[in-house]
Amino acid sequence: MKSVQLISSAKKAASSGKLEDAERMLRQVVVSDPGNVQAWYTLACVLMDMRRPQHAAEVFGQTLRLKSDHADALVGMARAQAMMGRLPQALAAAKQATAAAPSNPSAWIELTRRHRVMSHTHEALNAAQRAEALAPKNADALTQLSLCLQDLGRNMDAVEAGRRALARHRGLAELITAATALLATGEAEEAMKLYEEAGRMSPGLTEAIAGRARAAEALGDKKLAISLLEPIVGAANANNAALAQYGTLSAGSPERRGRAIDLIRSRLSIPNNNPANTIALWFALGSLLEAEEDYAGAFDAYRRGKAHYPPSFSAEFTRRRIGELIETFSAEAMARFPVSDSSDPRPVFIVGMPRSGTTLLEQIIAGHPRAQGVGELEDMLRLVNGVPGRLNVQGSYPPAFSHVTKEALGQMAAEYGDRLTQLAPGRDRVVDKMPHNFMALGAISLMFPRATLIHSVRHPLDTCLSCFTTALGPAHAYAATQHGLVVKYTEYRRLMEHWKGVLGDRLVQMRYETLVAEPEPESRRLIAATGLEWDPACLRFYEGKRAVTTASVSQVRRPMYDSSVARWKRFEPYIGELIEGLREFL
Repeated sequence: MKSVQLISSAKKAASSGKLEDAERMLRQVVVSDPGNVQAWYTLACVLMDMRRPQHAAEVFGQTLRLKSDHADALVGMARAQAMMGRLPQALAAAKQATAAAPSNPSAWIELTRRHRVMSHTHEALNAAQRAEALAPKNADALTQLSLCLQDLGRNMDAVEAGRRALARHRGLAELITAATALLATGEAEEAMKLYEEAGRMSPGLTEAIAGRARAAEALGDKKLAISLLEPIVGAANANNAALAQYGTLSAGSPERRGRAIDLIRSRLSIPNNNPANTIALWFALGSLLEAEEDYAGAFDAYRRGKAHYPPSFSAEFTRRRIGELIETFSAEAMARFPVSDSSDPRPVFIVGMPRSGTTLLEQIIAGHPRAQGVGELEDMLRLVNGVPGRLNVQGSYPPAFSHVTKEALGQMAAEYGDRLTQLAPGRDRVVDKMPHNFMALGAISLMFPRATLIHSVRHPLDTCLSCFTTALGPAHAYAATQHGLVVKYTEYRRLMEHWKGVLGDRLVQMRYETLVAEPEPESRRLIAATGLEWDPACLRFYEGKRAVTTASVSQVRRPMYDSSVARWKRFEPYIGELIEGLREFL
């Protein structure tokens, strides 16, 4: 009875912040009653609250020796190991927790965290989905689900999960997570409000300050972004993402570059048990050194950033997928396919390789008073990949698309049209600049006979170099190596040649280099392709207030410039594999 009372008193003391008293009482229990599992577990939790993870891990270990399937102790062990930087051991403990208690949401939430930290994006999502299925109203589970979806670039889904988490609990984690998801979808003003709310809740919170800075940059207020970051980036506990953003923003400022380089190099010199957390820092350092014209140092920084990407790109799968698209949407098949009755002229699809000028084209069109850009929507790729389920047929996209019906095409067009109405009500043209919609051009042309299809083209080496020197998301694993970029670009060109043959003049090609050399005539040609009349505002796109959250944010906040043309020549000594692999396109 005395043990029970002491444990209860210790819990009350701990909840009141009297951690030393709680530890003293619990140690009395484990000495007098060494087989008391609850006492050992509670003591370990108190030690964790005291930021003593090594001692906590030892006590969690004793708990598990007494009860090997104690799921909460396994979760605690995972957290203790993670706090000490022992990431593989933390992951192993979390896996044991889910095996011991497969219906325990906390175990799956912890496993989600462990996978995310190690950049196991798909495994993390699977764990988060298990947690959410077990506890659909659990704010922590929904927050982790939103984070996983953000990692995979599924930002619309991430927003939905983030909003659900906020509805259950309006805490710091939920506010920051929802705001970050909203920012990724271009909802920078709403994101700013949530970051500000988090800041009021916890003044000085680095994540809230850094989030406000990202939102400010997205809204075109670079001065505010820098002023927010300046006071926090020098701190020892400064957020890596905030320091990286400060570095990138400082690349164009000689007076700040030196400090930014020193801060980032100092941070990178610290041993790190999770190198993936430094990716953004390496790319920021690369941009700073490139601005200093230290191209060898810059390329090495970019290379070291890419080295931390998970090796998930499959050249074989990419070639097979492109081959399936060409076969499924052959000229003969396109002639046989049904066409929807949609007469909607609003959709404007801009496709191409990432970093090929798609954002610039979007901004020019969005400068028109009757048009609006909505960024990179995931909707179309989701629609075409969902065709097998919609048609109730075996297989996957693209082969399953051969069973498509006119009714299904009409339904998909209506669903996508509803999405455009939601995002851009009252606009005559709505621009979706998801570059990889080039994987769906055949289906798009059948869904929307009146849609505008634009192919953005840039010099192959400038395109691929920009992909390599930009911290693109996990979906762009091909960009981690020069070999991957050669394979991806070659297959992209093979598919685009096919679409050109199948779609003919419907597919309008815009070349980046020609556009920046002849902005007005090329912009007029672009606007004419959409069916809109010319408006001079299209050349003043940089004055727009719409949020831009892609890697091109800095470029579209100023008039057209040609300094990125032939950028590859500065790095020629270091990109031999790219030059040789893409020679047929040069």
